[in-house]
Amino acid sequence: MSGFSFELAYAALLAVTGVAGIVLTVRRAMRERGRERSARPDRIAIAVFLTAWLAGLLFMTMRPSAGKGTLLNLVPLSFQGPGAVVDAVLNVGVFVPLGLLLVAAGMRFPVTLLIGLLLSVGIELSQYLAQLGRTADVNDLLTNTTGTVLGWALGAAIVHIRGRVDS
Repeated sequence: MSGFSFELAYAALLAVTGVAGIVLTVRRAMRERGRERSARPDRIAIAVFLTAWLAGLLFMTMRPSAGKGTLLNLVPLSFQGPGAVVDAVLNVGVFVPLGLLLVAAGMRFPVTLLIGLLLSVGIELSQYLAQLGRTADVNDLLTNTTGTVLGWALGAAIVHIRGRVDS
């Protein structure tokens, strides 16, 4: 499988986990309003989708790269060229499903923020220590955490709006 095929499969995985996050968040909102009963099947689905998302994320971020850039970037909000800006936007999008799935799991905002940040720190630290040809970048911490927060905000909005519709 070529690099493009892996990236296409990963994009499909992100789309599926994002949609699953939305569906499971709506089901959570319905359960909170007394329209759904058991949360157990949803907890299992959330665990499965979080595991699939995390496996895909780790595969894409920890595979060796032919990068010839720096090993470490500690300059925040420094995006060198259009490719870096596209990468930043993609990093935000990659972490939106995490925020959605954490809302579906009933996580509060501070816990979600901490999970997104610590997961990003773990990935960047691993990239730095493993020296796989990837740059450990403070901007990735910012964009990944932003994506988690945006996903959580979207999920929280779904729960709120769904609650108002049912009222």
